[in-house]
Amino acid sequence: MNAKEKETEEGISKLPDDVLINILSRLTIKEAANTSVLSSRWRYLWTFFTGSLDFDDIVDMREYVLMSLDSTTEYTYSKAYLIRRQRVLGCIDKVLGSLEARAVEELKICLPINPRCDVNNWVNFAIRKRVQRLELDFRGPRRRDEYTFNFPSHFDIRSSFGSLTSLRLTMVSLSKEALENLLRHCPFLELLSLSWIFCLTSIVVSGPSLNLKHLQLKGLRRLKDLEIDAANLVSFQYSGQDLNNVSFKHVPSLVQMSVGGCFCESFVNNVRQFPSLILGQLRTLKLELGIATVPEDAVYGIPKLPNLKHLELAFFIFEDRFLACAAFLKSCPLLHKLTLKSSDLSCPYKRKINEHNPHLSLKVVEFVGFEWHTDDVEFLMDLHESATTMEKIIIDHCRPNYLGSPRELLYRNSSKYHSARTRAMELSSIFPQLKFELS
Repeated sequence: MNAKEKETEEGISKLPDDVLINILSRLTIKEAANTSVLSSRWRYLWTFFTGSLDFDDIVDMREYVLMSLDSTTEYTYSKAYLIRRQRVLGCIDKVLGSLEARAVEELKICLPINPRCDVNNWVNFAIRKRVQRLELDFRGPRRRDEYTFNFPSHFDIRSSFGSLTSLRLTMVSLSKEALENLLRHCPFLELLSLSWIFCLTSIVVSGPSLNLKHLQLKGLRRLKDLEIDAANLVSFQYSGQDLNNVSFKHVPSLVQMSVGGCFCESFVNNVRQFPSLILGQLRTLKLELGIATVPEDAVYGIPKLPNLKHLELAFFIFEDRFLACAAFLKSCPLLHKLTLKSSDLSCPYKRKINEHNPHLSLKVVEFVGFEWHTDDVEFLMDLHESATTMEKIIIDHCRPNYLGSPRELLYRNSSKYHSARTRAMELSSIFPQLKFELS
């Protein structure tokens, strides 16, 4: 260490403890704990850490899991990953037991657990430390390796999640009673995300003191009934099985909706039965059509979406994706941005956009996963002809189902990805007046 670095370190060490703790709390917990070796004064400062406790192991899984781009290949744990996971699991209790701060901003634990994990201790820590954001994600690459934790049904009202603003639970066993208690005892909860929870058959989101703004539900395989009465709800996401009953009793603030899975096909087929008041207030609509088969008369029966500004359509195995595009564009007179996500499929372009929608107000068009076959290029040319106000085209060639997964990095390094990227760059010469952005 040179003289200047030593002088800087000594200057920092002269700051009051509360200032140093504030600085440490802006680091990761690992970085904060590493400062304990600087001097005797720094040894225990990190134990008053109040920032984000992020034990997220999933984002690094690509380094520890053997896999291939072949979707039929099952994830296989590597020895390095198993060693790392055990090390992370071992340090969680040690870190949580060392912290002296009265409150912690966030607790995030994302990795597969086993029966030896003391998850109850993690939840009790979140309650004691008045955690504002809690995320428990216990998914594993292989279904048979997953161990499910039973989330507690009852809480001590005096020491419940009274400070919680965001709760994300994945692969956790959560009963209807536990969910109702959470909503009742979390007056500041703004975001609730439930994924791959298989014991819930009905959900009621309501309450006089409910402050919920964002509700995300995914993979709830047994869910049949959903009722929402939430005056502050801004966004709603649901992807999963079709539902027997869906009721939006009072959602005057709802402006963003995203639906996928089997429910999406049902939504499109029966969209005219959806409350027109809710459709009229939407600003953003995202539809994951996936492997849906939607009759032509149903698609062209889509009612007007007068205030919609952003429409996202995702197709994976879809007989005529351009049909859906033409129909929805006709129903969205003020659409500003169109996002299209597609797998590597060549689809015949039969529904001419400019014949059905001669005047579009589009400014931005985003394509994700397109391979730019001849029909895709023809579609874009017609789209540009109809949308004379178009300013920008965003292109990302990564397959939508790879985004955010370990396979994304592999695909972005593949020859197929770079070949599609080269073809997209050639499109810029066809539309010189547009701004092109390649991811």
